[in-house]
Order: sequence, then structure tokens, then C-alpha cells
Amino acid sequence: MLDRLLSRRLLFLSGKGGVGKSVVGAALALCAQRRGRRTCLVEIEAPLPAARLLGGQPGTSPIHPAEVRPGLFTINLEPTAVMEEYVRRTLHVELFVRKILESPIYQRFYAAAPGLPELMLLGKIMDLTTERHAFDLVIVDAPSTGHGLSFLKVPAAASTAIPIGPVGNAARRIVAQLQDAARTGLAVVAIPEEMAVVEGLEFLEQARDEVGISAEAVILNQCHEPVFDTREEAQVLDLLAAERGGRLARGVTLRGALVAARRQMRRRKLTRFYETRLRKATSLPLVRLPRLFVEQFGEAELRRLAQRLEAA
Repeated sequence: MLDRLLSRRLLFLSGKGGVGKSVVGAALALCAQRRGRRTCLVEIEAPLPAARLLGGQPGTSPIHPAEVRPGLFTINLEPTAVMEEYVRRTLHVELFVRKILESPIYQRFYAAAPGLPELMLLGKIMDLTTERHAFDLVIVDAPSTGHGLSFLKVPAAASTAIPIGPVGNAARRIVAQLQDAARTGLAVVAIPEEMAVVEGLEFLEQARDEVGISAEAVILNQCHEPVFDTREEAQVLDLLAAERGGRLARGVTLRGALVAARRQMRRRKLTRFYETRLRKATSLPLVRLPRLFVEQFGEAELRRLAQRLEAA
């Protein structure tokens, strides 16, 4: 599974908000870097850039990647800055560039033109895959499912609406690359909860039918791992039913510990339920990543997730 994902030149990650796409993207980027692939992790207006997880400092430029460790780059794109870069690359003359960018007409056009920011962002992402940047792999932490689908559909709509000219031609090039299965891949991230699984499955179908991009894998994040075996689970339930009293340690009652154990068992059952549901609904490879109970998620935890991905 990981070989297939990392063999692409461009990899999109999507899923419901809050499922941990940024963390999964950083773990995949770490896997790629370990394999010697020059990798760029792209985020879009992320409030907490993924560079912090990779042990580096976030870049200060909203349009230029920053190297956070050897061979591994991150960039946190800002739509306004990407559009300004496009104007500069098109006009070349700084005097004309300033006049256009300061023009109220331009500002109203940029704010009102449907899909323009998304088209410019995708154009920038496609540019990162070109030879001049020398990246072997570009991983995109795409917007959440609903917005993510609209994001990926913009080039097709623009290519139809603008049949000629540089914008229409750029849109058609983007569509061609999105639909090139040899160059572009998609992975959907979910967690073992109802809405996350439902939205993830819907996104798989819509991305295939409406964008022409087929997913390579489903990554089920934040899974509750087994803690007790069958015999121990039965003992927990028996002790709860017997309403045994006592204390295990200072500030830890036996009942409190048993209630916590039962809660973990229920969450583990939910994880199995949603994993089974995903496996029945799609034939794609499914990878489980554990929920890590730490106060602060950092580089060590990211390495643990990367090892799980490597083992898939």
C-alpha cells in the first residue's frame, strides 16, 4: 500500500475535519523522506503548520517551500499570496504588477470570481510537481471532504467555462494531471466515528465519479488498540457486576479503574465495527493507525505512526 502511495508524483489527502489529516500527511512525508524521496508537504492556510511535528521551523513564505529536515520540505499556502505570485509571473514588470494588485477592480474580481482562489492554489500545487522544483513527491493536505470535493472540481468547471486563454488552458492541464492515475493518487483519512466514515465513503465515490480521481487507500486514524484479552474483559465485567469496592492506588478506586476499562473496551468495539464497515464498503487497502494517549503530540509520536504505515 505504501509503495503505491509514495510512487505517485502527487498525493492528495482528504477526510472529514478533525480526523487528523495533517498528522497523517506528516507521517507519510516522513516515510517518503526515509526512502530517499525528496518530498514537499503542502498545507493550505493551516493555523498550526505541520513543520512543528517534523522537528523543524515553519517557513516564513506563503509561496516558497522551506526545508525542515534533509530532503523534506513544507509549505503553508495562502490563496492571496498565490494569486499575487501568478500576476507577477504573468506580467514580469513590477510597476504593472503593483498597479494591478492595488486596483479596486482587481480586488473585487478576486473576491467575487467563483473558484478562482482554488484554481490558483491547484495551479501552484501542480507547479511544485514540475522538474524545476525537483520534488519526487508532493503530498497535499487538502480541505475537508465537502470543501475538498469542490476544491478538486474547480479545474473541470473552469475548463468548460473558459474554453480559450491562459486560465482555461491551465485548468485543462490541471484536470489532465488530476486524472492521470500514474502521477496522482488520493487517500481518504477517517476515524472510527459515524460521520467521519460516512463522509469518507461518500468522498471516495464522488471523487471517482465527479473528478475522475480514484483513491488508493483508506487510513483509519485514532483507532483504539486492544488492551485486554477475552478472559480479562470478562473479569472486568464480572467485577463491575459484583460492585466490588477498594482502592488500587492513592486517588484510584477499583470502581473508577473498572469503569475506565469498560469504556476502553467499548471504544475498541466501535473501532472494530467501523473498520468492518469500511472493509465491506470498499475493496481499497485499509490501514489502522492507533490513537496515542499523550498530552502533547510531537516528533516521537509521529515516528510511531510512520512505523505503522511502513508496516502496512
